Amino acid sequence: MIRAMNRHPFRQACCALALGLVAAAPAAQARDRWSPDEGLSRSYAPHSTAERRVSLQQAVERVQRSTGGRVLDARESGEGYRIKVLTRRGEVRVVYVDARTGEMR
Repeated sequence: MIRAMNRHPFRQACCALALGLVAAAPAAQARDRWSPDEGLSRSYAPHSTAERRVSLQQAVERVQRSTGGRVLDARESGEGYRIKVLTRRGEVRVVYVDARTGEMR
């Protein structure tokens, strides 16, 4: 009985500590997020997105329509996009889309 009474304050302290940590986690995450107001450019793209007329999503949709296939992978590559497609015939093709003109190669 005495042991149970001695453990009770310890449990309260543990619960209070756990609740404090859970409440502090969202604030720490919000601090760690990148904010566009920081004034720092965190873009890894060689050119700004303002120079691009075709977005990655638009390039993917164009390639899907023209090949009739399923896109396996899409990523930025130089001044455009590299899109890997599985065609209806079962062939894997890589299509390059120019981000400024939308031209496919």
